[in-house]
Amino acid sequence: SGADTSTVAAVGLTNQHKNEISYTAHGLLSPTDWYASRKAEAGTAIPSAVATYRAAVRTKAADMHTKIDAADTVDKLAALYVYTGDPLTRPLGEWPDPVE
Repeated sequence: SGADTSTVAAVGLTNQHKNEISYTAHGLLSPTDWYASRKAEAGTAIPSAVATYRAAVRTKAADMHTKIDAADTVDKLAALYVYTGDPLTRPLGEWPDPVE
């Protein structure tokens, strides 16, 4: 009662889902972070397959964020995760396969 935006802090569903996407992207990028560190520190090139993978993860995360932002109801948000069709796909799509 009497609360306003400066006294109530709640994370909405959109932010929760976007945070989960960001957390997953971070986890996918972490194993190859050393390439970026090596590049920054020693100037050693990042292998093209690794650079391509890292860019694909960042692009996919941004695309997922955009789709989540566009879901203006709980039902639309939930529908992003539903697999349909043959082969099975979902509107959010899948993460890129890791590089070996």
